[in-house]
Amino acid sequence: MQKVKENNSETRSGLVVSYFGNSVAVEAEDGQVFQCHLRRNQELPVVGDTVRWQLETGNTGIIIAIQPRRSLLSRGDGRGRSKPIAANLDTVVIVMAPPPIFSEYLIDRYLIAAELLGIQPVIVLNKTDLLTDMTRPDAEGRLASYRQISYPVVQSSIYLPAGLQEVAGHLQGKTSVLIGPSGVGKSSIIAKLTEGESIRIGDVSSKGAGKHTTTATRLYHLPKGGHLIDSPGVREFNLWRISPQEVLRGFRDFQVFIGGCKFRDCRHVVEPGCAVRAAVEHGKISAERYASYQELMKEAEEHENSRYSH
Repeated sequence: MQKVKENNSETRSGLVVSYFGNSVAVEAEDGQVFQCHLRRNQELPVVGDTVRWQLETGNTGIIIAIQPRRSLLSRGDGRGRSKPIAANLDTVVIVMAPPPIFSEYLIDRYLIAAELLGIQPVIVLNKTDLLTDMTRPDAEGRLASYRQISYPVVQSSIYLPAGLQEVAGHLQGKTSVLIGPSGVGKSSIIAKLTEGESIRIGDVSSKGAGKHTTTATRLYHLPKGGHLIDSPGVREFNLWRISPQEVLRGFRDFQVFIGGCKFRDCRHVVEPGCAVRAAVEHGKISAERYASYQELMKEAEEHENSRYSH
């Protein structure tokens, strides 16, 4: 176990595996889990953070420092402010279900977050057992545009093992989260992927934390390696306020065309000589993707204008 000396006491490395509000559960390198408090005015760790911590008397710990993060996923609160919810993610699994739940607009919002953070997205159409011979072609057609952009797309159902095995393959050895609207089956997917694994915060040795047995946010260890973070804040994820420039950056399929626009500051909405709009007209960009872009750009411009007006 990595140990360093700080203020004449032993400092250890650990992984934040759950969050209680005013304290966190930290998994030590030997697998024990300890409830750890924060120093005054200290930045709040989130699930997925690697931290340095000290064991105190009374079998609890105190967070000393948060190690540098390779990524940090945040969500927008009611006022559009950014609230961190998970750290050091490698993969974001965007879960949808067949129509009427399926929404390109929501998928594209989630994809923007993944693109801006440099996190690999995987799109999962769950509950495919509900598709019929009549509805399957439409669902597969709507997924095709994402495959063309080179996003991984998986069709799954808890009743069809092959799809879930493919999802598990994308998560192996990585730290991941599932996001998507209510009703798409995220909880069932998590239960299947983790095979009932649970962080037994109330079932550890006498050195470990025992006060909390349930948490709102937790990290699961996947059977074949990797971690899966489950949180209400992640599941009902809302994009934080972003600029029009960030909206454009989030649409990777637009990038090859933007240099061909007549105007250098083209926002690809109403400007004449727009290469992106021409690509939509010629079927090189999906009309549904472009509709999402227009709506998201409108929201971003409204936020930008309201900020400047105040």
